[in-house]
Amino acid sequence: MQPQKDSSTPPRRERRGPAYFFFYFLFTPDTWRILTGTIAAFILTPRLLPVDRTGMGRYVLFIMIVVVGWAITGVPARWFTQRLQNLFKSS
Repeated sequence: MQPQKDSSTPPRRERRGPAYFFFYFLFTPDTWRILTGTIAAFILTPRLLPVDRTGMGRYVLFIMIVVVGWAITGVPARWFTQRLQNLFKSS
């Protein structure tokens, strides 16, 4: 005797549109951490390394500042995204 197959249809996968990805990136702390590090790098790199230096040194310094900014802003980014989520939940 064979088991009967369930006649119900299999569950459909949700379609994820542009709004889903927008809010996903908006509510992810890593987005804000990377954004903060990148802004800090744009501001600090020209001040820390003069223009007359080699391009490779400037790129390395830029990436270094982005990484340090990402590492430092972990707690503030989590706090900010929690407040942002609470703001959208209460609406």
